Amino acid sequence: MTKHLINFLLKSNFDFKKAMKNYKYYNAIEKSGLFDEKFYSKTYEDVNGDSLTHYLVKGHLEGKLPSRDFDPDFYNNNYPDVHRAQLNPLLHYVAHGKDEGKIFQYAYPIRRKEEICETNLAFLTNYEFDTEPLVSIIILTRNGLGHLKRLFKDFDKKTNYSNYEIIVVDNASTDESVSYLKSLDLPVRIIENDENVSFSKGNNDVAKIVNGEYILLLNNDIEPTYGWLNEMVGAIVNNEDVASVGAKLVFPFYEDNRGKSFKIQHSGDIFAERMYPCCLYAINKANTHLDLFDASLTKNTQCIAVTGAVDLIDKKVYDELGGLDEDYIYGLEDVDFSLKLHKNGYKTLLASNALLFHHESSTRIKTKDYADNDKHNYNVFWSKWGNYLSKNLLLDKIHDGKFFTQKKLKITIIDENYQDNSDFLSKISKDFNDLGFTVELISDLKNLYIGNSSDILLSLSLDYDLENMVARDDIVRVFISQNGEDNPKGYDIVVSEENKDYDSKYNFVIKDNFVKEFLDNLEDILMKSDGFL
Repeated sequence: MTKHLINFLLKSNFDFKKAMKNYKYYNAIEKSGLFDEKFYSKTYEDVNGDSLTHYLVKGHLEGKLPSRDFDPDFYNNNYPDVHRAQLNPLLHYVAHGKDEGKIFQYAYPIRRKEEICETNLAFLTNYEFDTEPLVSIIILTRNGLGHLKRLFKDFDKKTNYSNYEIIVVDNASTDESVSYLKSLDLPVRIIENDENVSFSKGNNDVAKIVNGEYILLLNNDIEPTYGWLNEMVGAIVNNEDVASVGAKLVFPFYEDNRGKSFKIQHSGDIFAERMYPCCLYAINKANTHLDLFDASLTKNTQCIAVTGAVDLIDKKVYDELGGLDEDYIYGLEDVDFSLKLHKNGYKTLLASNALLFHHESSTRIKTKDYADNDKHNYNVFWSKWGNYLSKNLLLDKIHDGKFFTQKKLKITIIDENYQDNSDFLSKISKDFNDLGFTVELISDLKNLYIGNSSDILLSLSLDYDLENMVARDDIVRVFISQNGEDNPKGYDIVVSEENKDYDSKYNFVIKDNFVKEFLDNLEDILMKSDGFL
């Protein structure tokens, strides 16, 4: 009995029929050229021992590709009898399908990736520079040998840019990362740390010693496509007041989440609302269902924030603003820095045709430490930026700017006597609607759930329980006084028809056009204050 047959018997739990079939066609599959041992072992890090044996016993069940030349999904979709019988599509083709006239196709992930790279070439600006400014590329890594090999494959060719230096911070790797980096024929300097420093500290330390006019923060789990660096440098050089440029990031192919594969991962940030933890958080701006080359994703656009996974920054501005905040532990330091830029009058741009694949899921393992860091990071972030964000989000919604958010302003009106006030409520609801805002009416004072989407509470009811209301903490609480005897508690603003001191931070009078005057007064308060938190 040969070694292969024994192997197949052991790995199939002595399913003799299955083992014999794998053994019988092993050599035929090998000779077909449709199984690529080097591709398979290099692509799938969990492969041990003989690659073809692994594929025949386990790999095909996990959806692994045997090579770039054979697409199992195409074969299964075209021949559903093979799929229903849960047969190995490659084995079936070699054993039966070829003689039956069945066809196969180049593997989808390889095809799709090449299509994306080829299509993006058509949108490249291919900037020409009188003098190329030096870019200092900073990369932090820890036990990331596989990522580094992918990142640096054809690196120089893909940049379409020649004046750069690379500084890699190795955070006490125990794999062969350092020796691999030393073997590269690239302008690489290696800083070998004896501890795993944070993203902020690692980049800040290197930023002090680089020579570049610009620094580029670059994750080690990035896979570049042609022209990416040329696009980013061209964008920052040719646009006034731009101090930071991000890139369009795309999810690679994921076997365990094919719906996510080759979708937009990052195209600039906006903010979304939530109640816990309060109150706003950064999300990707573009809908992940948009085509990668939708018109909105093929032009440079200003945005409020970009990810630090790929971020080109003016070195002078980086130093001026103190670099990345080292209170963060691998998270939100990039959004924090983008907000610092905005607050100080600098612009952030997304270079939409600088396209890179981001293998993010393979570097983020959500352990308890990850959850604890996430909680810590958000507490730091919100304590710094809560008022600034809430204020600017509200102003953005009032003016429909769609810069901080793409959501509409939402107003919730509380009034148990809505029938008595129907003329007034109807008028202001229509006026708010005419401005494109959303209005919700609650007449049941026991209904305390406002939700996370409402921005302004307009209450005509003294008895509404603000203390137990379920809403974002940064909702603007407004009481509309209908007579001078009202004495509301817990409101940010009281609106009345006559001047009177109320127990609230802001009071103002409205006599005529309620909606217009209310919004004008609210904007005036926001412009002169830090917000309502």
